[in-house]
Amino acid sequence: MELARRTLNWKPSPTMALNARAAEKAASGVDVVNFTVGEPDMEPPASVREEAARDVMSGSSKYTPALGMPDLRRAIAAKFLRDQGLPYSPKQVGASVGGKHALYNVFHALLNPGDEAIIPSPYWVTYPDQVLLAEGVPVIVPCLAGDGFKLTPKVLSQAISERTRVLVLNSPNNPTGAVYSEEELRSLVDVALAHGLTIISDEVYEALTYSGAHHVSPASLSRAAFEATVIVHSVSKTYAMTGWRIGFVASASEDLVRAIGALQSQVTSNPATIAQRAAIRALELTADEVQPLVETFARRRELIVGLVEAIPALTLVPPKGAFYIFPDVSRLRGREIAGRTIRDGDDVATLLLDAANVAVVPGSSFGAPEHIRISFATSDERIREGMSRIREVLA
Repeated sequence: MELARRTLNWKPSPTMALNARAAEKAASGVDVVNFTVGEPDMEPPASVREEAARDVMSGSSKYTPALGMPDLRRAIAAKFLRDQGLPYSPKQVGASVGGKHALYNVFHALLNPGDEAIIPSPYWVTYPDQVLLAEGVPVIVPCLAGDGFKLTPKVLSQAISERTRVLVLNSPNNPTGAVYSEEELRSLVDVALAHGLTIISDEVYEALTYSGAHHVSPASLSRAAFEATVIVHSVSKTYAMTGWRIGFVASASEDLVRAIGALQSQVTSNPATIAQRAAIRALELTADEVQPLVETFARRRELIVGLVEAIPALTLVPPKGAFYIFPDVSRLRGREIAGRTIRDGDDVATLLLDAANVAVVPGSSFGAPEHIRISFATSDERIREGMSRIREVLA
């Protein structure tokens, strides 16, 4: 059977692939410390689970509109107004089967073949591949550790061409934990607006910020920025609801949201009805109800940053958000460890899984081959154990 040429651009998520390899090793009886997947290790709040259970017992399991039931769209709009002062109407938002699906819909609704999408690097692994799936051209723009892994206006301006259509921003950032300040965002938005770009703002880690950093949406900076920004979000990280698969999109353009709805109606139709009901309850939670999760990750961040900084072979820019660290492993280049010569983060990731039974993601997956990504979305005990093993092998 001959496959379509477009399949040549399809690659499985490297994060999921490494997680699967670690799971296979664990299934054989090996104690693997898994630092790969960006998934909170706690359960969703009790009230969210109770709402889902009530919905199951009530028999409310029929189709809904493709972009979600009206109550969910109202809850999404209310969340943006309450948390960020963004005045979206229910017609300007829509739900999807996870944040990744929302992003896929946006790229397909905005990009024509050959249109360019500027993606600051390090980036979430999915951005370039989804641009390619939409027949666009990903333009990868490296951001330096000295700049806190953040895009600067000068670098952005140099990357823009006559084919540039969108700018992708992700703050707090996966994998670096970088968080843009209002001033930094404003300078980038000014450049984007001057060139007529649409800003795709991935804000799934909105609630998870530390050390005095705060999330700012580019849509909040001005009326023009509001109209030029498309927000992609989900309930996965803030409410520990990764497997429930509810993402959502917000845009001042009702035409864009309608186009996304038409696409989704022909691909997946609506997200799971039970998960929609649970998401409504999650989006109604107050900041106080979410704070224990944020405090847990803040404590784990302090723990793992201290442990990494005690390993001379690793260099770290401490994260200000999300739940990852992204150490530079270039000091190991050329060293012989466990019978192999280290060249980059891929070699380090393979070494750690083989020699220490610790799973991390190589930085090449994020456009930064001299790094590795370590998720601290796991218990303090496993963080200590995993970092102890890493320190022993790299010594």
